[in-house]
Amino acid sequence: MVNAALMVGAVGTGLWMLVVRGRVSWPPHELLAATSTLAGCLALVGPLILARRERSEGGLGDLVWLTGGILVWVFDLAALTRGEVPSLTWVNPLGAQTMGLTILAVIVSGWKAHGPGQSWSWTNVTGWMLGLFWVGMAVAALVPSRSLGLVAR
Repeated sequence: MVNAALMVGAVGTGLWMLVVRGRVSWPPHELLAATSTLAGCLALVGPLILARRERSEGGLGDLVWLTGGILVWVFDLAALTRGEVPSLTWVNPLGAQTMGLTILAVIVSGWKAHGPGQSWSWTNVTGWMLGLFWVGMAVAALVPSRSLGLVAR
């Protein structure tokens, strides 16, 4: 029940942030930005959910989710100590490129060290989805917009 409440709270907070900032519209023009906000909210609750796990054996997705969440928490706490509260984006303090490339390094090193793992729990699957999203966002940030056909006309 606590895990479900944390997940609903994270998604609800992300949707609330999008509505308050006026980012929710139809048709969804800023779909990736909205998805990035939701992924950041899920990253924030990841360490709390994974700390409550009964088993110590987790998959690579769990490691990715835990790493992403800890990165967000650490960068948020560092910004707080520097007094950068007004300019801080709480759920995405690293940016797409930095977060995605860091998560890619975690995936490659975790795969090399332990393999993908055999546990396909909901936390592992959620971690894989978040990790692939973050890596995809980093790849999209590296590719020039002209080659994607995203130039404003």
